[in-house]
Amino acid sequence: MSKLLQKVFLCLIISLFACPLVSLISILFTEQQSAKWAIHTLLFEYTANTILLMIGVGVISFVFGVISSWFVTFFSFPGCKFFEVFLFLPISIPGYIVSFVYTNVLEYSGPIQSLLREIFHLQKNDYWFPEIRSLGGGILILGFTLFSYVYILARSSFTSLNNSVIVASTLGQSPFKIFTSIALPAARPAITAGILLIFMEVIADFGTSQILAINTLTTGVYRTWFLLHDRYSATILSIIELSIIMLFVIAERISNNRQKLYSSIIINSDYQRRWNVNNKILLISIYLVCTLPILIGFIFPIIPLIYWTVQRINVFVSDLKFYIAIINSISIALVAGSMLVITSLVIGYAARYSKITYYVARFISIGYAIPSAIVAIAILTFLGKLSSFISRYTMEITLIGTTGALLYSYMFRFFAISFKTIEAGLRKIPNEIDWASYTMGYSSTATCINIHIPLIKRSVLFSFLLAFIDIIQELTATLIIRPFNFETLTTRMYGLICDERYMDAAPLSIVIVLISLISVTVLLKLSNTDK
Repeated sequence: MSKLLQKVFLCLIISLFACPLVSLISILFTEQQSAKWAIHTLLFEYTANTILLMIGVGVISFVFGVISSWFVTFFSFPGCKFFEVFLFLPISIPGYIVSFVYTNVLEYSGPIQSLLREIFHLQKNDYWFPEIRSLGGGILILGFTLFSYVYILARSSFTSLNNSVIVASTLGQSPFKIFTSIALPAARPAITAGILLIFMEVIADFGTSQILAINTLTTGVYRTWFLLHDRYSATILSIIELSIIMLFVIAERISNNRQKLYSSIIINSDYQRRWNVNNKILLISIYLVCTLPILIGFIFPIIPLIYWTVQRINVFVSDLKFYIAIINSISIALVAGSMLVITSLVIGYAARYSKITYYVARFISIGYAIPSAIVAIAILTFLGKLSSFISRYTMEITLIGTTGALLYSYMFRFFAISFKTIEAGLRKIPNEIDWASYTMGYSSTATCINIHIPLIKRSVLFSFLLAFIDIIQELTATLIIRPFNFETLTTRMYGLICDERYMDAAPLSIVIVLISLISVTVLLKLSNTDK
């Protein structure tokens, strides 16, 4: 790639990322400020609920993610291998699916409360039952579906501390003392990174908060823009949310740098130190900590989904919209995933020798931290202005509500996931291989295609699968930007949930979970093969 072509490409990438955000911010200077009552009346509630939700989910994720990873890494007990794998599974079910399952099961007209009233002959005012559509319900659901992020990072960090644990145990230190004085401080950067990632997921969440009727900043942005048509207030809320997210991004970068410092001085051995569990109280505690997240985050939601799907299977077998939604979801995910991998390969390979490209890649990777609702609104604003400009001077054109706009939002939002995976694979290839290829007369393009891609094919597949899962599960951006009458699994399911047809939404949810489970299984096998 020539230097001129490279500069043009980088300018295009930066423009495609920056223009939507600039268009969104420009609303502050172009929109009338008369209709901004939402800021004065609801800003405190939105902010307070978002902060409380993050704190609650962070506490649950820390307790169950860190402690369960410590148990499965350094203790030997029956079922250890089972928990080691199954603690990954809650991440395969999106929070909005878990939310609507629990809502249908636990609400007043649901089977649980109906059964209690029938058994004990109770009236509505004769008993109290916890309200699932509440901030507490959101904390429990998001906590037990997102804790796997902390579990994965903490377990990876604990595994690398094996030698330190062996030395401490030979010196007579108890497992509790080793955990509090050695493992926890050393794994703190990884745990902090996981917690910060969860914070960003919580603040970006729309589906769970919307179904559980929790007023957060993200649901406020959506409601203020599309229902109240108050663009100015929605922009203010978006900027507040973006400011909070930027603080998390900076903190995550600092945490990642510290994690690299710790990992660079660790020397490990093949021997894995494990303590046998002979204490019954300890064994019960281990099973409680490891089982509860799996039950709440995976087993309890999946059982009603399977039951409802079996009940509705005859209806959906003959429903053409069901198959169209599956085809649309898989097709758009395959196309967007392939585009993300190709773009990441081009930028990742160029970043090996260009500091400018490296910093550009870091800049556009911030898109993953931006909530989908804000991404969608920013892209709609930018494409609307671009359509007006083109229509004014050339021909009539509409860029909003097209498949291209939807792909644009996926590229904006999920580039970081694809890029970081491919970049990690490219870093393992020494520069001497490139130099040898150049001396043999191969161009940079030929070197990348014939040498680098075969060497990092596992990273390429890993990158594609990660993007594929996220796109299949994406709800907000698809809901806002999709073309007219274009239904995916998530939008079709969300429409049925809004109509309170929870059982009819179950088959669509099962398909999403199955696709995610298959992809997660392949990812786990790739991870084990890599070891």
